[in-house]
Amino acid sequence: MSPRRGASALRASILGSSTLGASALTAALGLATMSAPARAADPAAAPASEGGLTAGSLLVRGRVIGSIPVGQFSRVEPIGGRVITPARALPDLDVTYFLSDHFAVAGQVGVVSTKTSIRGSFIGDLPIGSTWSLNLTGAVQFHFLPDNAFNPYVGAGAGYTHPIAYEPAKPLITEMRADPQLGPMLQAGFDYHLGGAWFANMEIKKIFLPPLVSRIGAGSATVRLDMLIIGAGLGYRF
Repeated sequence: MSPRRGASALRASILGSSTLGASALTAALGLATMSAPARAADPAAAPASEGGLTAGSLLVRGRVIGSIPVGQFSRVEPIGGRVITPARALPDLDVTYFLSDHFAVAGQVGVVSTKTSIRGSFIGDLPIGSTWSLNLTGAVQFHFLPDNAFNPYVGAGAGYTHPIAYEPAKPLITEMRADPQLGPMLQAGFDYHLGGAWFANMEIKKIFLPPLVSRIGAGSATVRLDMLIIGAGLGYRF
């Protein structure tokens, strides 16, 4: 073989080796590119985020609330005076289900005792007794920032109260009766994600109640008031 032919063969061998090496490198890079998304999509390789309150979340909240009568007005027949309904602290529990990230429905049921008295009547101040009532509320809520730790909301709905038992202040009062009440309700509050499934909550709501007519022995009392309810507590997301 001549020296010129040998040099040409050597150059061809080197070029062939380089071409094979480049092809192998390109194939390796292609395999790496194809396998990376597959590994990222593997659920075992990427744990799910804890997340906030989103569509399908079920949130159970427990609170301590203050139930405050506002705008009280009453008329007592035939002895005159006014009916006093005091503010009171109560436990509170509600359940909220998220129809979407922004919209949720909330419901609440409980039994509460309300103690009332009459002041400034012709025969002086006297207790009336206690009324045990079944209370139900329902609301549709709009949540502003479902993806944030701080998630304020507003809601509108209704509150219903149905008296179920009475404890008259004997011997002065021997009989008590009261009508059920149904009124519109407005609310506002916020949830704050503490981590995991736990949320802090604060809420204020107002229930606009119709006049309550109560029969007290041989007399009667008509009471107009609204209820302002302020509470704080914790929620757990299921």
